[in-house]
Amino acid sequence: MVELNLGEILRGFLQDRGFAERLAIYRAYGRWEEIVGAEVARHVRPVHVHRGVLHVVADSGVWAQEFSFARGAVLASLQRSGVPVKELRVRQGTLPAPQALLDLTPPPPPPALPPGDAAQLIRDPEIRQRFAALLHSAREGEDPPAPAHRR
Repeated sequence: MVELNLGEILRGFLQDRGFAERLAIYRAYGRWEEIVGAEVARHVRPVHVHRGVLHVVADSGVWAQEFSFARGAVLASLQRSGVPVKELRVRQGTLPAPQALLDLTPPPPPPALPPGDAAQLIRDPEIRQRFAALLHSAREGEDPPAPAHRR
């Protein structure tokens, strides 16, 4: 039997599903100031990763040119930090808001309906009745009713 640790399983899952590139941008963004320095981070930010290329935007042509000169050092630093990029591309433009990439919290779930109200949302009367019976047996701690088989 082959044993894998959870980290290997997750890495494989993320790679297979194409999430690795998305995670790379979050990793780069989370450590951006540490990697490029505070002054550069105020003027140049990562915006997306595509096929191993990290695209960054600079707030002026001067900063885009300065960043281009330091591209090799930044790329090496990113790779040492675990960001799997092969190349950097810089363009001039509007910087994304810092919180835009960091706000990864999911929206709050909708309020739960009380079990009795949930049954009322079911349009089919037969299914609604069976669902209500199932809820009742769950509340009473009974075994659920046996399903009726149709022919």
